[in-house]
Amino acid sequence: MEENDTQSGEGHSRRTFMKATGAATAATTVGLSAREVEAEEHSMNALLKDMSIEEKAGQMIQPVVNSLDPEADSTFDDVSLIGDLITDVAAGSLLSGGSLPPTTDPQELVQKVNALQEYTIDNSPHGIPFFYGVDAVHGACYLDGATVFPHRLNMGATRDPDTIERAEQHTAAVLEATSCHETFAPTLELQRDPRWGRFFEGISEDPKVLSDISAARIRALESNDRVTSTVKHFAGYEVPENGNDRAAANVSMRDLRETLLPPFEVAIEEGPGMIMVNSGSVNGVPAHASRWLLTDVLRDEYGFEGVVISDWNDLFRMIDRHQYLPNTEEGRRSAVKVAIEAGLDMVMLGGGGLTPPEFVSHVRTLVSTGELSEKRIDRSVGRILELKRDLGLFENPYADSSDLTSLVGNDESMEVATDLARESMVLLKNDPVTEGDDSALPLSGNENVLVTGPGIDPETGIENRILMQYGGWTLGWQGIEGGSLTEGGPRPAGTTMVAELEAALGKGQLTHVPTDFDRSKWWSIPEDTTHENGKYGFTDRQRSAVESSAPDADVVVVVLGEGPHNEGFGDRDTLQLPATQREILQTVVKNTSDDTTIIGVEYAGSPRGNDETFRHLDALLFAGEPGSGGGKAIVETLFGENNPSGKLGFTWPRKAGHVPNYHNAWPSSRHEPLYPYGYGLSYTSFEYSNLTVTPSNVGKPDGCRTITVHVDVENTGDVAGDHIVEVFNTEFYGSVIARDNRVVGYERVRLDSGEKKTVSVDIDLKVLEVVPGDVPALAPKVVEEGEYKLAVDPDSDGSVTLTVRKTGSVGSARHVPGRFDMNGDGDVTVADVVEIYRLSKDE
Repeated sequence: MEENDTQSGEGHSRRTFMKATGAATAATTVGLSAREVEAEEHSMNALLKDMSIEEKAGQMIQPVVNSLDPEADSTFDDVSLIGDLITDVAAGSLLSGGSLPPTTDPQELVQKVNALQEYTIDNSPHGIPFFYGVDAVHGACYLDGATVFPHRLNMGATRDPDTIERAEQHTAAVLEATSCHETFAPTLELQRDPRWGRFFEGISEDPKVLSDISAARIRALESNDRVTSTVKHFAGYEVPENGNDRAAANVSMRDLRETLLPPFEVAIEEGPGMIMVNSGSVNGVPAHASRWLLTDVLRDEYGFEGVVISDWNDLFRMIDRHQYLPNTEEGRRSAVKVAIEAGLDMVMLGGGGLTPPEFVSHVRTLVSTGELSEKRIDRSVGRILELKRDLGLFENPYADSSDLTSLVGNDESMEVATDLARESMVLLKNDPVTEGDDSALPLSGNENVLVTGPGIDPETGIENRILMQYGGWTLGWQGIEGGSLTEGGPRPAGTTMVAELEAALGKGQLTHVPTDFDRSKWWSIPEDTTHENGKYGFTDRQRSAVESSAPDADVVVVVLGEGPHNEGFGDRDTLQLPATQREILQTVVKNTSDDTTIIGVEYAGSPRGNDETFRHLDALLFAGEPGSGGGKAIVETLFGENNPSGKLGFTWPRKAGHVPNYHNAWPSSRHEPLYPYGYGLSYTSFEYSNLTVTPSNVGKPDGCRTITVHVDVENTGDVAGDHIVEVFNTEFYGSVIARDNRVVGYERVRLDSGEKKTVSVDIDLKVLEVVPGDVPALAPKVVEEGEYKLAVDPDSDGSVTLTVRKTGSVGSARHVPGRFDMNGDGDVTVADVVEIYRLSKDE
């Protein structure tokens, strides 16, 4: 059933009132107020009534632009100028994707966006401003010199939503100052399948961790009245059956409702302005064609009131990717029709497939023939206009860039970036070099150090390891400048590991032998069966340099990992490290003595490598893609100035054939991993005692929704350190199989050597909900009665028991929209019939 008209532009949305100030709620329109027309005469409904169907359709598109000059060529062949997107099509939004706007100079960018906005107001039919979308997905990664925060897989390793929220507040401030209004973040995909090219965009394989960190990111972005977040990709995107991007997902209703959808429900409670749709298909239906996903669940169940947008060219992907419709004019028009009917509001057009004029033409035809009602179009356009009102664009469409210089790459943002990078360092291995010695790390600082591994462009000679440090979506979709670095090209803020080592070590202590790393041919990688996210070389000259330097080194740091990548270009069939990197490591091993310390530092967006390679290392530090603070964080960790506290947010499988392999799967589904979820070593040791839960006995779950686990944590080692206390539900017997080791809560704590603290972890019983019933899994979610074992170490014998005496729902009552059990009490009664009748009358 369609939602009430009160959500379509008349009145203010729930999100409007969630904004930090009321400045964005003025009911004026920019073009009209600029012409000194009384604001009260031009409400949203009046504006909608006055717009033509063509102008309304124009508001529903977000075309990509490669220039911000109205007289410049546009991306689309039949819309020759950027200005034509405004005068002829009246585009409601503009996009510069790939974290690479037409200019990466901050001041020039805001000037050009402001100027184009002025052109829009003066030259479009009603002077309606556009909103401008960019990929600020891990900081202001679209600007030269900006602070780039660690990538999403690093964020998950920190288990620190508070610091991540501070980081995103900085991102929002820079977006506002550069006249950018929308960022395509956060990404709410569970890290289920490391073959998937977007694995690094995930935060964790655990729904609780993903939910908490995503909610923090949304809160920070939405706290800025001039910025909106775009939660993506709704839903089921992360479980493609073959591990490839934008592929078909076959997922059970139970898994979808228990793990894949809940993070979106949590995110929507924070009031994001936009939701982006899954590019793939779910159980045989393209997500863009699924009314169940986009209306029944997203709007009716979760109460989302904002704008639903497609991803890049995804309407046409229903034709050429999913083969859901034929590639004919009728098929393309049908793609527009089924997507809008399903619940889509705005279409991202990336220069292929549908063009802006074609979309407008299809909407005009569909409305004129009665296949789409203008009322349905008005709902979408009303949401878009309301979002612009929330962003303050009708009141003031132009950005104030007076603080821009002090914002981009400032000391405060670099401090937060470095703190997050420190917290995200995951120490996977730290063995004694020889029997009886201390562990390989930390280093003393007196050693002679050799650093080798991928890090130089074979064509230009430019050191390019920063591509591995920052990853994709950094001044380019596939990494900085698409991987082809130039001397004068844009760069993020921050320093490299080698630069920090040079500063930390005395003169003559560091030898650097970078080996070949060519990322410039990224578009050919899917044709390469090794899927190494780059081409790696080890020339005779580089080999000779390693062979001559290694015997004199006390410590050899071998850089391992993968280059930047994104989407289908990052899909991989193997989790092995590239053969060349293994060859470099073997060369080091052959040319060093048994008492030489060999350390691996891995930059990667996925778990690359196995025990066959790692057994040659004395220590292994997984740095992920740590961003601007990464160089400093790595070196501080190597020398013990930073005690590593990061914990894997995903399971590290032994081989690709073990995928999928995640900690909260159903029993008998998992292989023994190389490193389990939550793994990460420290330079100190921690012990638990006195584990309790209060209350330990609850009646109906909605009557006592929050319980608290208490545990004493003692630092029994010699140095101070942070520790993540993670609470798991390890055992339960109910009507359906209980998942292994569900995370129900966590807390970071810092302890000095010998210090003990009682850590309290609040747990919302909603995390214990399951979908009961037989295979179809259509019943309302409930917390079932019974005894739940809770532990802070799933492999230990210590646990406490929570007893739930009565089965009941904690969250929303309607867990399967459209089912006859409308109030979710498990029975179909007169009350349910009355509710169905009420909804039918509303329609």
